[in-house]
This record gives sequence, structure tokens and C-alpha cells, in this order.
Amino acid sequence: MNSLTPSRRSLSAAFLATSVMLFLATVSCGVLAQQATGIHTVIDDAFTATHDGWSVDEVILNDDLNAAFLKRRRKQLPEIDSVEINWHLLNMRKAGKLKFKTTRSGARPSQEHTSVAEMVARSLIDQHGVTIDRIMADPNLRSQFDDRTIAMGKNLDAYLVRKAAFGLRKKRRLRPELIARIADWGRTIEEFPLKSVAEDPDVIPHQPGIYIFRDISGYLYIGQSVNLHQRLKEHLDQSSNFSLSKYLSAQTRENVTLEIHAFPVDSRASETMVRRAYESELIASRKPKFNIQP
Repeated sequence: MNSLTPSRRSLSAAFLATSVMLFLATVSCGVLAQQATGIHTVIDDAFTATHDGWSVDEVILNDDLNAAFLKRRRKQLPEIDSVEINWHLLNMRKAGKLKFKTTRSGARPSQEHTSVAEMVARSLIDQHGVTIDRIMADPNLRSQFDDRTIAMGKNLDAYLVRKAAFGLRKKRRLRPELIARIADWGRTIEEFPLKSVAEDPDVIPHQPGIYIFRDISGYLYIGQSVNLHQRLKEHLDQSSNFSLSKYLSAQTRENVTLEIHAFPVDSRASETMVRRAYESELIASRKPKFNIQP
């Protein structure tokens, strides 16, 4: 005969269930830890065998080095995709889990590379909501980075622009602006060659938002409007900013890029004060040459 009362039996059953769950969780954590250790060992071995004196950043940024590293680990970890392997490598370096000496260094980016790197990196960070490390670890995003670099003109070496982007990361110059981190509001980000906008203004939506003019030299001008289509049409007809107007008239519009951050008409961005806060923070961090600093 069971001498436990119903309430005590319930407590005993609950205690047993909790104990079983804790045991299973402990076992699961142990298995995951073993798996992580195994992955780290394979990555360490692959990096040691292929880095040839170059740093972790170089192995991520240099196409040939990265291909050799990924090929080496693929024999033992074929089920894990390249993005996660590269991501693990970067995190192992940050955690101090790689023991190696860097004996080689490549060419250094110029100021022009750095200027382009900031604009290209920020456009992808804003659009995809990822860090520059994620962009460089992902072959698809890295390809987008290179495509946007090429679109900037001047035949810049894409590898050196990538390297400049990592340099900006180390200096904490690619952190998203606070307003961008807290104020998504259904934002969509697009960019167009200014020439294509002049030929077909209808590609710009009749929505509130922020617009950014930039070219190979850097950020030119940042503005805001309750109606992006109308405001940008005014800029293209005759900008009210004399310095910007003079600059655009002297440039081939193919060399100028227009980036827009558009928001739904029923979002907070329809409020002038909110748009101005967003605009002001972008101006303060990106320092466009034809804006008056707020």
C-alpha cells in the first residue's frame, strides 16, 4: 500500500521529472561541448596547415588562403558550411584559442580604399543587419561587398578594400548608429546610380525616409524628407544646397550613388522630429562633405 498522500506523490513525480530533465540537459551540454571541441580541433589543424604565416584576418580576406583553409577542413567536417567554419575561425582567434605566429603581412590599404570600405560596409551592415565579420565570413555577402566596391569605380583592389573594412572594425568605426539599431520601423534600404534615378525618378518611392549621396571620394550629402520621391526630384532639377548642386553639375552622374532608407508612410518616420534625429546621427558619424554639421 502506498503510504504517500496525493499531494506528496505529485511532489515526488515533479521532483523526478525535474531530475530527469536536468540529467538530460547535462548530457546534452556534454555532447555539445565534445562536438565544439572536435570542431575547434579540426579548424585549428586546418588553419595551422594552411595559414603559411598569415594572420586569421588574411585567411578570411584572401580568396586563395580561404579556399585552401576550407578545402582542408572539408575532409573532416563536410556537413558544416563554409560560413560557419569561417565564423568559428574568427571567434577562436578572438577567444585566444589559436596558437600561431604571424610572420607575413600584405600591402596596406590607402585612404581611398578606407573611404570606399566604410561606405560599402555600412550599406551592407544597414541592409542586412550583420557585422563586417559576418559579411567577410559569408562568401555570398563578401561577393556583394566586392560588387559594390567595383560599382564605386576607380578599379580598386577588392582585397585591399576588404582589408580596410577590417581595419575600420578594429577602430570601432563600423558600429551601427544607435538610431539605426532601435528604429527599424519596416525600413528598406536600396541604392541606385544617380544617372538611373535621373532617367527614371519613379524608382524612388513616395515614402518618408533618409537619402544619402556618395561617390568614390566619400559621403557627399545626407538629407531627410516626408516624401523621398518629391525631394530627390527637386535635388536633381536644382538642389537647394549650392555646394552639392555645383558638385553634381561637375560630375558624371554615373559616378554618384544614391542610397535611400525608406519607411512605411504609417511609421514613426512620418514625424519630422524622428527623421531629423535619424538624419543627424548619420551626419555626425559619416561626416558628409556638403552638410552643415548639426
